Amino acid sequence: MEMPPDATDLAAGDPPLHALLAAAHSPGHTVTAQLPRARIGLGGWPVVWSVRDGSASPGLPLAQHGATVFVLPTGTTPVGVSADENATAGNNGAHIVRDTGGHVHMIWVDSGRADGLVGAMYRRADTAPDGAVRFETGVLELGPPGQGEWNAYPSLAAVGDTVHFVWQGGNTAHYRRLTNEAGAWRWSEAVDIGARSTGRDVGPAIAVGASGVHIITPDGIYAHAADGGRTWVTEPLPLPPGGRVKTASVALDPQGRPLVVASVALRTPPLSEDHGSGGAWTLLLWRREADGRWQSLPTPLSGRPEWAPPDDLRSDVLADWARIAVDQAGGMHLTWHGTAVSRIYGNDRAYYAWHGPGAEAGWGAPMPLRDPDPARGYGFSYAPSLALAGEVALPLVFYGRRAGAGEAGFDADLLGFRTGVPAVIRQPVTRYMQRAIAHGEPTNGLATRFPAAAPAVYHAPDGRIWLDILETLVPTDLPDAMKLVVYQRIDLTGVLSGH
Repeated sequence: MEMPPDATDLAAGDPPLHALLAAAHSPGHTVTAQLPRARIGLGGWPVVWSVRDGSASPGLPLAQHGATVFVLPTGTTPVGVSADENATAGNNGAHIVRDTGGHVHMIWVDSGRADGLVGAMYRRADTAPDGAVRFETGVLELGPPGQGEWNAYPSLAAVGDTVHFVWQGGNTAHYRRLTNEAGAWRWSEAVDIGARSTGRDVGPAIAVGASGVHIITPDGIYAHAADGGRTWVTEPLPLPPGGRVKTASVALDPQGRPLVVASVALRTPPLSEDHGSGGAWTLLLWRREADGRWQSLPTPLSGRPEWAPPDDLRSDVLADWARIAVDQAGGMHLTWHGTAVSRIYGNDRAYYAWHGPGAEAGWGAPMPLRDPDPARGYGFSYAPSLALAGEVALPLVFYGRRAGAGEAGFDADLLGFRTGVPAVIRQPVTRYMQRAIAHGEPTNGLATRFPAAAPAVYHAPDGRIWLDILETLVPTDLPDAMKLVVYQRIDLTGVLSGH
């Protein structure tokens, strides 16, 4: 449920919480609901319903049922559920887009729930001018019903009134498209494109343009269809000897040429979050020319000694979860996280870098998105997503919130860069954990994991500018509870009007 406007907490008798709790019933019996405290605020809260005979029976209940009530701020709408805390992971590809008609398309992976759906899920919605959401569909399986897999990890792209989807299953990538034809939505058949795709926590990424449909899988396979997805050609990326792709992202430049950035593991010994082990993962960038050749390009890590593979076994220099985007002027934008400072696996900082139009421009220095600051309660930052507003880049990063000696959960921030220079944008996206820690209740928070921004902001007919975000919320003290997939709208009209 969403918190009513201007409210900060609710008692069991307050609407709409009362309506939610009272919806449980048992004919001929009395049903009562017990909250963990008299008033609850934002977060995930365990509730127990009890069934008794009569209207005031003091005896033991005949039955009880426990569940989690999620209280969300106004403007954040529940979309689906999953038992996978990485439900919106795979930030190397988009999870939410708008088509030219303004329809919102959302995808995630559902898995791990008893008697629940498994695989890549889809839902579509429309939004009112004030941001209110009206769903056009329920939760739909992208692939054949009942045949999804736990690591489907989909991504999507919209061109005009057509939305293109890719996900993995059976160790290969699968493709499907959805087209709005005069107000009627029509699905194509799902096809196995034959490209190996076996990501453990990330799936294939997709980019679509006049040059066709381009897919890159976490196994380092590139697939291309020039006929709307009917005929596919696949080939491996030109990896160095012994190199293995961890994550990969694809975008198209203004000439329609695919640009692929990949995190490539050069050395992966057993890694520990307590000390370095000699691990080496780097970023590689290629452009596929019109004649089919792969052109190797510099990355923001090129020539920077702090990102070079370590010479000893006491350091890890790891770069991962790279995401690339290209603006209409040809500028390249790249986000990733890595351990150039900590030099220990898992102790990451998220970064952004910009390459101006033209090969002679070169990459600017990597810029951290959120530095750890234990004194102020900030931990490490991870897997930034990336949106564009013209030539303004909008990285979206989630980071640890510390309570005492350790991280209690994650919140998220949106930042802005114009031509590689920080713009006046650092906007909170979620503050669930900050609020929970400030109230001395870090175990009642909702940890934000893998918030995924739409690839571009949406310019509404009324002149407002919206950024759409799909994210996974994890109850910090309810490890076995469902995780919530939510759709959040951020009005950036005032922030971006000067850019």
